[in-house]
Amino acid sequence: MSWFGKMFGSKNDEPAPAPSGPLGLRLRGAVAVDSLPFRMAGDRLVFAAPEGHQAIEAWGEVTLGGNSRLHRYYLTDDAFVQVSTTAGQIDDVKLFVFHETRNPPNQHAFNEWVRRGSLIGAQHIDVAGQRYYRVWGDTPESAWAPPVVFDEKVYGKSTTTPDYDLTHYAMLYQREVPGLERYEYLLVSAEDYGPDEYCVTFSVGVDVTQADLTIT
Repeated sequence: MSWFGKMFGSKNDEPAPAPSGPLGLRLRGAVAVDSLPFRMAGDRLVFAAPEGHQAIEAWGEVTLGGNSRLHRYYLTDDAFVQVSTTAGQIDDVKLFVFHETRNPPNQHAFNEWVRRGSLIGAQHIDVAGQRYYRVWGDTPESAWAPPVVFDEKVYGKSTTTPDYDLTHYAMLYQREVPGLERYEYLLVSAEDYGPDEYCVTFSVGVDVTQADLTIT
């Protein structure tokens, strides 16, 4: 069981299935990823798809403005499906796996991650021997761009009352994978959960389509 499962309780405590969201994804549903294309890519990808049926243990919702939203479906094996929508129409679907987590011990240490000139917002970041280039920001050529700030509400026991919320200070990076004609993404987010609770996550992901996912 992932740390989401430990947070929200055992399956014996779970209520009835929740209403469906984009692609039919829903809290306490399940997702199976067709991992074959990613396994065939071998070490050309840092990303490794979660295996087997993954329970959706939590659902995160981000309101971006302009009728745009992010829907995040957190899976058993520390991964999440992220669906971007505008006016209810799907714009983009990505699958991320958590690659690394760091835990700033206090507010001062957390501020070092989000201040001007910090790693989050740098022109590029190297992870697992690969270089990822910044996607968000005014121009790719600028040495640093401020992290994008947004709030996320996370639901685990109910789809109407969030279990908790947090503020992200995030930046998206990407690299073109040689020989695969696809991009691999790195999402770095400094996460503020409230008084004296912080973490910084490095998540590696890829674009996926509905054909890559079996949703139940």
